Amino acid sequence: MSKPIIGITSGFVKLTAFSKGDYCHRDYITSLMKAGAVPVILPIVPGPCVDQYIESFDGFVLSGGCDVNPKFFDQDPALNCGEFDTDRDEAEFQLLRGSMKAGKPVFGICRGLQVINVALGGTLIQDIPSEVDHPIQHDQKVSRKQGSHRISIHSDTELYKLLSSQDSMMVNSLHHQSIDRLGDGLHTAAYSSDGVIEAVDLVDDGLVMGVQWHPESMTVGGDQRMLDLFKFFVNTCSRKKQANLEV
Repeated sequence: MSKPIIGITSGFVKLTAFSKGDYCHRDYITSLMKAGAVPVILPIVPGPCVDQYIESFDGFVLSGGCDVNPKFFDQDPALNCGEFDTDRDEAEFQLLRGSMKAGKPVFGICRGLQVINVALGGTLIQDIPSEVDHPIQHDQKVSRKQGSHRISIHSDTELYKLLSSQDSMMVNSLHHQSIDRLGDGLHTAAYSSDGVIEAVDLVDDGLVMGVQWHPESMTVGGDQRMLDLFKFFVNTCSRKKQANLEV
């Protein structure tokens, strides 16, 4: 069977008046290739094109990037809320909901985890340093390939199984927003010492997973456990692809 084709959502970057366009960090591409997939960067597009994405690809990675517009969880922007891209938010909400309906696996990373939560009716902490009591550093000052803080992992989750039944591990951290109230059907898979939710599972599903850290960069840095996360996701895409071919 051919390798699964995985779409990676992108952000929009403007470097100069003559240099701007859709952007995705190279580590996502490298990690998916290492895990046995064919990665494709997806530009932000209107609704009908998102429907075509869902039909054409075997799974999706919701990548990191800017903040989520707080209007989507019925809040005004807090003082320390960063830039947001409403078009990207709407496109990724549609992509997630359509993928769930079509049975296409989705892996949300950093912002992608937050998108999953908001799309399913949850809310976000708009700025951890100003809203969380006794916060640890979530915007690390070392290479993104290195872990910077520890997380605790619930033993009744797929994440726990994937990490060889480890109940804690070091992860990298490059964010200032996080999940507040969980979306419908989600439950916490991991959390940091200040209570920030670091990973979720969709109850009784297995097709939607999300982490707050950046496993793609730790994979490129040589962390086998992070590569195992991508392999699990890619293998899930392969199984669903095969099942769809047999229908």
